[in-house]
Amino acid sequence: MKLKTNVDFKKLWKTAGNCSGDVFLQTSDGSILNLKSLLSQYALMSIMGKNHVLVGAQLVCVQEDDYQKLAEFIEEET
Repeated sequence: MKLKTNVDFKKLWKTAGNCSGDVFLQTSDGSILNLKSLLSQYALMSIMGKNHVLVGAQLVCVQEDDYQKLAEFIEEET
């Protein structure tokens, strides 16, 4: 599911931490970061100011029901 632009990442990390399964952020260049991993959170913090890296990023949940918990961060499909 496509990540919205101008996301509050602190809120996203907290919400992802409450999900039952792993939640991944996949960038348009193919990088995959586990949002439940502290190391991945640090890596993401270093690229947050580089919006071009996050354009087209996708949220991928292992547990299907976690998408509902993350709905506010997911761009609606048109």
